[in-house]
Amino acid sequence: MAIIAAVLAALFMGPVMLHAAESAGLAGLIAEAAANNPELLSMRERVRAAEAGARASGNLEDPTLKMEMMDLSSRHAASFGPGNAMETRYMLSQAIPFPGKLSLEEKMASKEAAATRGDLASKTLDIAAFVKEAYFDYAFLDASQRINNEVRELLAEMARIAESRYSTGLAPQQDVIRVHIEESMLTGEGLSIAAGMEAASARLKYILGRQQDSVLDITPELPVTRVEFSTSGLIEKAVVNNPAIRSMADSVGAAEAASELSRKAYYPDLMAGAGPVQRDGKFDTYDVMLQINIPIWFGKTSNRSEEASAAAAAMRSRLMAEQNIRALEVKQAAIDVETADRMLSLYSTGILPQALIGFESALKNYQSGKIDFLTLIETERTLKTARLDYIRTLLDYRKKVAALERAVGEDF
Repeated sequence: MAIIAAVLAALFMGPVMLHAAESAGLAGLIAEAAANNPELLSMRERVRAAEAGARASGNLEDPTLKMEMMDLSSRHAASFGPGNAMETRYMLSQAIPFPGKLSLEEKMASKEAAATRGDLASKTLDIAAFVKEAYFDYAFLDASQRINNEVRELLAEMARIAESRYSTGLAPQQDVIRVHIEESMLTGEGLSIAAGMEAASARLKYILGRQQDSVLDITPELPVTRVEFSTSGLIEKAVVNNPAIRSMADSVGAAEAASELSRKAYYPDLMAGAGPVQRDGKFDTYDVMLQINIPIWFGKTSNRSEEASAAAAAMRSRLMAEQNIRALEVKQAAIDVETADRMLSLYSTGILPQALIGFESALKNYQSGKIDFLTLIETERTLKTARLDYIRTLLDYRKKVAALERAVGEDF
């Protein structure tokens, strides 16, 4: 009875003795995924490329050097040097865009790079959420395996009681057979749980960027701490600070800069140049050149401007739609978290204590011969099911919190 009492204490106290805070192990796994996940590595290179492109934008094009040889002598047709020409003109020229065009190009490229950084931040949050989900799945299966082992210990003690009563003629042999059948069923469940843990481990290694033959040496935990939040406050954060929203806002900025740049196409660009003139080996004169393009094909320019303006308007509408979707996601995720929180309270304050009391009562009544062994087995199954359901509800709660964090764009 002392052994049974100890096992029962472990079964009942297990849920509330689960770790009170997320372990440094989970934080370490999230950091590892952020550093090594192949998708994030690829996106970092995209960010690096976008930032390099942004730094290259807003600068003048390279100048052009031209040498023009005139009146070449036909007697020295194979010679193309200045010495075979009556006159050689040199011209160094530079294209100068209309004022404001370069700054708009730079702004557009900078906004596009910022949007790419926002995409990286958003993907990092996604990967963190994936790590949490896989980690919590692994922790749930690990806790399920511990419960399975604890119940098997309890059944072993129940088997001894049944065998003792059978040996004294107080219980039929079927009681002993039933408990051994129950033990065999638990063994089968343990094999299934072990297979699930292996699959969860493989998924976690994939997210972390590890090789599948590596060892996943972790002690998984299912935190029991509850989060407190204001739904309206989270919605406000999500529609402003979520990396995906910020990325789209930067894309809007890039589209607006592109639209403004397209309107600048109505204004001409300048080409300026200067250079000496060589005659008979002497540099005694020089040329100066100014050139502008004449944007007279207004139909082409206006259509391109309209295209860019429509693209910017479409991007602004997409941003508004994304903000509305994000607000809806946060609202729904908050409702899910609150529902899971109430379910946890129901299990911890109602279902689990009642299941424990029911089993303890059934065990005493069986020993005194007031109930049969089948009733005792049913109460044992009820206790085990309640324990597993609590852990499953805790898993659901942690996943719902992770989904809320992902929607808001913030780790609570």
